Amino acid sequence: MPYVTRNKNGKIIDIQQGQSDNSEQWEQENTAEHKAFIKDNAMPDRAKQALTSSDNEMARVIEDLVALLMEKQIFVYTELPEAVQAKLNVRKQLRQDLSPLDNLIDEDSVIF
Repeated sequence: MPYVTRNKNGKIIDIQQGQSDNSEQWEQENTAEHKAFIKDNAMPDRAKQALTSSDNEMARVIEDLVALLMEKQIFVYTELPEAVQAKLNVRKQLRQDLSPLDNLIDEDSVIF
C-alpha cells in the first residue's frame, strides 16, 4: 500500500511503497489522485515498481485461492495445465525453502 507525501496545499508530491521518513500518510491505492500524480509526473519506473509489487501480491492471492479451491474439492490439482502445476510447485518449494523453521515439528508426530 502506498504512502504519500503532500505539500502545504495538500497536493501529492511523492508516493512510496513503504513508509519513509518523509511519507506522512498511508492511502488506498489506485485513487484518481494517485493516477493523476503518476501521469502528471511521468514516473514510468515508479509505476512499473508499483505494478510489480502488485503482481507479487496477486501471485500469492492466486496460490491461496488454488489451495482453498482444492481444499474444498471444487477442482483437482491435476486438472490444471502441466505448466501451471509446475509453476505452483516451484513457488511452493521456494516458500518452504525460505521458511525452514516452520517445519521443525511434524504435525503428525507425537511429542510426548
